[in-house]
Amino acid sequence: MALLEVKNLSLSIGGFPILGDVDLSVEAGEVLGVIGESGSGKSMTALSIMQLLPTGSVAGGSIRLEGREVLGLPDREMRAIRGQAVGMVFQEPMTALNPVKTIGDQVAETAMVHGGMGREAALKVARETLDRVELPADRFPLDRYPHELSGGQRQRVVIAMAIAMRPKLLIADEPTTALDVTTQAQILKLLQRLVDEDGMGLIFITHDLGVVAGIADKVAIMRQGEVVEAGATVALFRNLQHPYSKALFEASSHVPPRIPPTDTSGTPVLSVDAVVREYPLPRRNLFGKRPVLRAVDGVTLAIGRGENVGLVGESGCGKSTLARAIMSLEPIQGGHIAIAGEGLDPRHGASFETRRKMQVVFQDPYGSFNPRHRVDRLVSEPFHLLGAAAPQGAEREKRVTRALEEVGLTAADAHKYVHEFSGGQRQRIAIARALIIEPDLIILDEAVSALDVSVRAQVLDLLADLSDRLQISYLFISHDLAVVRSITDRVLVMKAGKIVEEGPTEEVFRAPKHPYTQELLAATPNLELALSERERTGR
Repeated sequence: MALLEVKNLSLSIGGFPILGDVDLSVEAGEVLGVIGESGSGKSMTALSIMQLLPTGSVAGGSIRLEGREVLGLPDREMRAIRGQAVGMVFQEPMTALNPVKTIGDQVAETAMVHGGMGREAALKVARETLDRVELPADRFPLDRYPHELSGGQRQRVVIAMAIAMRPKLLIADEPTTALDVTTQAQILKLLQRLVDEDGMGLIFITHDLGVVAGIADKVAIMRQGEVVEAGATVALFRNLQHPYSKALFEASSHVPPRIPPTDTSGTPVLSVDAVVREYPLPRRNLFGKRPVLRAVDGVTLAIGRGENVGLVGESGCGKSTLARAIMSLEPIQGGHIAIAGEGLDPRHGASFETRRKMQVVFQDPYGSFNPRHRVDRLVSEPFHLLGAAAPQGAEREKRVTRALEEVGLTAADAHKYVHEFSGGQRQRIAIARALIIEPDLIILDEAVSALDVSVRAQVLDLLADLSDRLQISYLFISHDLAVVRSITDRVLVMKAGKIVEEGPTEEVFRAPKHPYTQELLAATPNLELALSERERTGR
């Protein structure tokens, strides 16, 4: 008897069909990987198993946990199952955690609510569980708050909350998407260890085929609320049948066609020389010197016209801090930054004339837009940098339309709101906004890390095409080394505020010299290597 068996699961919300005839099964000690694009039904399948569905939901079919039908159970009975028999890890740990409660209290809450324990016993369970997820007491006491932890550490706390009562089944919904590759590797290793130690079943939801090939024993591929293909990991990937599955496989290793710049010897579009960015820290005593954190430590780099340069490293290494300094959003304490030959004032930042030459695309396009404004207003925001020269009336409309069409959207999209678009389309709108004043440099800060593989391939193709046609330069900041390898000409590796290695992208990836670069590359999920390792070990 399977630990979990889902048969003919259907779901509609407000009369709109979401899932149709979904079949899944998970054995004890087995990992099922569920992959597919955003909107394919992965998370709604998980929420159906947990019976955490919104008002107006109508579910049909069967969901049996250890032989017991849970679909349609009263909420009182489901509360006894959640936490005890089934735990869930959500994608964004800061959303899943309460910022005003300590990590000890939040893990203990699982034991108190689902295990009926008193506070003292629950805190003891919390301590033991945090130790299990490698957050030891000497470094992570129970009175720590979520904001005092890194992203990977917060994700470990969320995992601890989910496994505190040692559930038979754990559902992990995109638990590593926003993490850098080394932290992701640690979380994957932790989840695999918990499965092996507890004989727990694991449903691992992701859009990263390399990750799922490394951890999952079985894979189910979902599209538009249905499972289009399922089977043992190696057998499925080696013999894909459905056109959608084949398209996902091809998109995961997609390399955009582009023409590398032939001459970058002129005045650099971006010149960074020995830049230092420091933050003051709290005093340790009343009379002592105030310590500082050097987030960017003497960084030097240059980007030529039409050149794509990657900047990689773990979270906290200083990548985004350097980007904010280049954009004059933060002051620098040393060094010099120049855009197209014009230096930035280290205290007062860039002039409007200099700001016109650079734009930025952020990781979360929805968060960088005002949801109350239509697309035409959002895309035309950079016109304020042009002052009196900003186009008006019909010319303004024409420029907005041209920018939208450059990124594969239409003139009619200008009159819509951002909530009417998919994640990939929103990122296209963000790129259109960056393009509209025809800058020399675009800084892309984790611009594709949250996108599905097929949407990511489309956006990378778009960026490569725009760079070739318009001779735009990119500073491409990412923790996804596969993306950086596919689109950049040169790459810089950053650790603890310093550039530890740099060179032509293929040269650095094929023969990394610095141990840190070697560590990053070793931790990067690779679909083909994962499948070969499974074939070798017979897993």
